Amino acid sequence: MRIATRYLAGGLLALALAWVAAPALSAHRYFPGAVDFEQRLPVVEPSPGLAKQQLLRSPRRAGTGPVSYRSPVIVAPERFDLAGLAGEMRPLEIRGRDAGGEWSEWVETEDGNPIYFGGADELQVRARGWRPSGRLHYVNVSGTTSTASGLLTGAREAINSAFISATGFLQPSADATPTRPQIVTRAEWGADLAQGGCPPRERPDYGVVKAGVIHHTVTANDYSEAEAPEIVLGICRYHRNANGWNDIGYQALVDRFGNTYQGRAGGLSKAVVGAQAQGFNDQTAAVASIGTHTTEAPSQGARRAIVNYLAWRLALAGVDAVGKTTLVSGGGELSRYPSGKRVRLNEVFGHGTIGLTACPGEALDALIPGIRRKIQDRIEQFGGPEPSPTEPPGGGGGGVGPG
Repeated sequence: MRIATRYLAGGLLALALAWVAAPALSAHRYFPGAVDFEQRLPVVEPSPGLAKQQLLRSPRRAGTGPVSYRSPVIVAPERFDLAGLAGEMRPLEIRGRDAGGEWSEWVETEDGNPIYFGGADELQVRARGWRPSGRLHYVNVSGTTSTASGLLTGAREAINSAFISATGFLQPSADATPTRPQIVTRAEWGADLAQGGCPPRERPDYGVVKAGVIHHTVTANDYSEAEAPEIVLGICRYHRNANGWNDIGYQALVDRFGNTYQGRAGGLSKAVVGAQAQGFNDQTAAVASIGTHTTEAPSQGARRAIVNYLAWRLALAGVDAVGKTTLVSGGGELSRYPSGKRVRLNEVFGHGTIGLTACPGEALDALIPGIRRKIQDRIEQFGGPEPSPTEPPGGGGGGVGPG
């Protein structure tokens, strides 16, 4: 009891000191660095109340039908901010909570994406049509891996919010041109940290941009502006360390406040090959809305950021937003099209158009025709697309595997 009291007192003292110091520290963003850890997923039993006959008749396609399997309450090895089932691309649902507290909503994830909880100690997993197994992968991006350090969350928020207010960091560009929008760089969201950053495993590959793909990250929608860069860092760590990819999957991300983040390393104006559209990775550029848009549409700020980024990126590649393009599939188990298949597509589309996924969610997918027109309006307002001298030649086929 004395030890717990001492930790609590120390945490409260640190909290008080950090809170007082927040205005003075506003010139510096607080980056604790990220920490990853794992544990084996316990045996997931059939969902209570589901008859054996129903279980046997579960749908072949994962993610549909009644809940087939549900885990017991799982106590994580340490406090975490993001969690997922390492390397798993099929749909599953996860919820989290502080120890003994109220549960979050169940959030569905697929495509190897983690779910952001913003601090939790326990979680549960459930699935429809298949039995999950493997290892749970956690990422802590807030420096709160213990109960005592968890008390500093409010101070961290105060410091980073003060930094945003004092410096204008994360404020969208007001430039009325389709030139590159103001973008939060990898260094600014923590990728370049010596400890707890997210360096690429290998040098990037390059393809060609013939279309833009829109995603959602299946992150909860109620995060703060100060948390958003940490979420990007956590997604990158999870994509790299849990899925085994080279780097974060997307070329760009946008948050609900209208900020745009550089994704995969290799040059914003270059056709960096990501892991965002299996079978078509080397022919597309992706932007992901940080949020879950199954039923909730992205904010006006997020939509504006998607339009501004894709208008700039497509114009740079000499591509319209409302035309058609022919892509050649490189195949893959997550692709709708076999290797070598030539596919005629819109030049801006949702991930589910070419992938076996519900991404970017029905609420965002329904907005894509309007987003497409706004992208084209922005391009035409400033003279239309012009081919970029930096765009590598080639394209077509390939881009099969994650990376």
